Amino acid sequence: MISFTHGVLFYHKGAGQGEVVEIIGEVTKQLVTICQQLTIYKSQEKGDIIKYCHQIKDESLSIDVIYLLGGDGTIHELINGVMQAELNLPIGILPGGTFNDFTKTLNLPPQPVAAAMTLQNAAVKHIDVMKINDRYGLNFAGMGLIVENSEGVAENAKSRIGKFSYLMSTLRSVTNPTFFNYKVTVDGEVYTGNSSMIITANGQFVGGNRIPLTELAADDGTLDVFIFKESGIKLFTELLTEKSTENWNDISNNIEHYSGGSITIETENTMAVDIDGEIDIETPLQIDILTKRLRMFVGPEDI
Repeated sequence: MISFTHGVLFYHKGAGQGEVVEIIGEVTKQLVTICQQLTIYKSQEKGDIIKYCHQIKDESLSIDVIYLLGGDGTIHELINGVMQAELNLPIGILPGGTFNDFTKTLNLPPQPVAAAMTLQNAAVKHIDVMKINDRYGLNFAGMGLIVENSEGVAENAKSRIGKFSYLMSTLRSVTNPTFFNYKVTVDGEVYTGNSSMIITANGQFVGGNRIPLTELAADDGTLDVFIFKESGIKLFTELLTEKSTENWNDISNNIEHYSGGSITIETENTMAVDIDGEIDIETPLQIDILTKRLRMFVGPEDI
């Protein structure tokens, strides 16, 4: 069993798959077996976690491990805090959101208490980070249909449909999406056209569903760009068929795929961008991969 001197457990007041106080209690029982001291930090509002990360750095606090109970949006805030403060600490994620996409990429159980138990003997893996303009992301950056859908679904409705995936449901049912003109540059190669959605991925899951690319990994030093040309049932069906980087563009008529380390995305009109569930920046985008920049706990491959 691994052990640490002083850990901090971040959580947001709205986090958890149920009653957050009860979940924190059960999670803490597991974490104190590997931490001599555990500080529990409740985030009251957006930005609190980033501030505390800077405090760890500026005050040289004796923290040697970070845990977070939260969903993809809260993870996004933590990663930005860690990167901004240049912290080099192992990070353990406990799922507390609707989809918990990056938790799946890390092979951790979908329940927070089970994930906490897994962290007791978990290995640490170096994970890539996306630098998106002046922000950082772990999982994806997307525009178009993914933003339209997210903005049109209330948070309580998203929680209700949960695993049924509001994104995939939309891809299957929307017949008149908004298309936009784009210019995408991948490692110097330029691609232009008309799209309903563009997603740049580092993680393996978006909206609760696995991206069907066999080589996709969060530690391969590569970004994967998917340009969606259609919507409706054609696109939904194609996303159920697994493909490789070698044959994707040969067998796909509706989604183009490109890989690289540096990506620029320009759109004819300014568009809102979703980064790991947070919609707060706009095009144009400069996205770069920061290879193996974070240390994160991962579960066994058979989770």
